[in-house]
Amino acid sequence: MLKKVLILSVLIIPLIFVFFISILLSKTQNLSFNNLTKEEKYQHIIEERDLAIAEAVDAGNYKCCIKPPCTMCFMEANQWNNFTQGTCDCDNLIAQGKEPCPQCQREICGTDKNEESCHIESENQND
Repeated sequence: MLKKVLILSVLIIPLIFVFFISILLSKTQNLSFNNLTKEEKYQHIIEERDLAIAEAVDAGNYKCCIKPPCTMCFMEANQWNNFTQGTCDCDNLIAQGKEPCPQCQREICGTDKNEESCHIESENQND
């Protein structure tokens, strides 16, 4: 019986310790974000968003037609990402002869879209 108690305590005590340390670290991270200036918070959010988009690209869930990828499709569910935020389907839409999201259109065609001079082609025509 004593051996079982010792074995359990050797296993459980480190787990409890790790649990409390992780809670403490998460609270510290939140406090550090709260202490940032408005500009620093903005930069932090942009960096995190860009990292998340890069992960979505690597996972194959973000098929954007511009580089760097648009942020519009990531931030909101809309018709260009099949109403699934965090994804982008603009390149596939172009391959189907459809228009990409407004952010991609602006990047590809400029602010004044001229139908004759702006020809949008998919990077993944064979997909």
